[in-house]
Amino acid sequence: MALSSQEAGLLAGVRVLEAASMIMVPSVGAVLADYGAQVIKLEPIEGDLNRRGHQIPGMPIHAYEYCFLPDNRGKRSLSIDLKAPDARAIVRRLVEGADVFLTNHRPKSLESLGLGWAELQAINPRLVYAHGTGFGDAGDEIDKPGFDSVSYWSRSGMEANMFPTDGWLGSLGYGTGDHPTGMALLSAVLLALLARERSGRGTRVSCSLLASGAWSNSVMIQAKLLGARFLERRPREDARSFTSVYYRAADRRLFKMVVVDTRRDWPKVCRAIGRPDLADDPRYATLEQRLKEGRMGELVRICDRIFAGQPMPYWQRALEQADVLYSVVASFDDVVADRQMAANGVFVEIDDPVLGRVRSVDTPLKIEGHPKVTRAPAPRLGEHSRAILAEIGLGEQEIDALAQRGVVADHASPSAPIPGPQ
Repeated sequence: MALSSQEAGLLAGVRVLEAASMIMVPSVGAVLADYGAQVIKLEPIEGDLNRRGHQIPGMPIHAYEYCFLPDNRGKRSLSIDLKAPDARAIVRRLVEGADVFLTNHRPKSLESLGLGWAELQAINPRLVYAHGTGFGDAGDEIDKPGFDSVSYWSRSGMEANMFPTDGWLGSLGYGTGDHPTGMALLSAVLLALLARERSGRGTRVSCSLLASGAWSNSVMIQAKLLGARFLERRPREDARSFTSVYYRAADRRLFKMVVVDTRRDWPKVCRAIGRPDLADDPRYATLEQRLKEGRMGELVRICDRIFAGQPMPYWQRALEQADVLYSVVASFDDVVADRQMAANGVFVEIDDPVLGRVRSVDTPLKIEGHPKVTRAPAPRLGEHSRAILAEIGLGEQEIDALAQRGVVADHASPSAPIPGPQ
């Protein structure tokens, strides 16, 4: 029985060819697959580098290639050596039938592989060609490798503004700049598909980690562009706002408050901490008084003493009852048990041939009336090589010959189940 258009997904019939590694561009393919697009991932013979991301020193320890899972669910894997001359004809056939081509190869690499926009447009004028880059489409750095820790976080000014870099050994989080940049590139792909509906022709779209990082930090950059005077950093004990620092409860849980409308929210904070008298204290009653030299530091010390007297559950109730916005600084134990995230479908269950039934982080988009398709696991390397090659007309003997020459690889058999953390 044929599936209805809703069951098959909003993007049923859209064919995507992904020649990309790591996170940013594959995240685009993940969302397209979620809504029913057929996504073929072209992986090198040794596999996407992200399959080995969990082996980077300092990453959480587990035998499974968990870095690869969120951005590659629902795709099919064709393991192919794009540098091999025999690969050109295979890629050409795939491009002829594709609607979208996703890549993050550097320009010089795309040129040498015959995968540039001009070459693929000549093969398929209706193709939407999406290029995710580290440093953009022009300038001296276009052929430099780009990773979000450098191109997104460091170059945008966010890292220097957020963290005490002297002696700082924290982590920015794997892919935390790649994913927002991928969603920006996804928007460009969808706009290009809309434009194709009107014109009948495809186009090239792009997005860079560099530009996305600047956009994420655009308010502060705008201030600099206008010549605003930036204030020097102050130590916690001399903070400019007592609500801009972190506090510890008696059980050592770290949390922060957010106060934007200081006139409205100041009495709420005073009620929450059990000091309603401070709301009318002439030293602190108005923002102007609180901004006087040393007053914010006094409030920090007052709050330190009060918050240290009760555990976090107590302060959660007190802050919520007083309608003060706050957040515990969540551990990963907190995140995976977050009921609000669960209620909003942040996590999705999938059946993986290696892991069994597991939860994963869902892609963040929702479209009313168009649910995501049933989630398939991330593919094993080369799991679909033979099937894909057969679909474009290659016979068994041709596929065997290509495999023997190392042009393609077939690694379809899943590994034995992995029994939890290793």
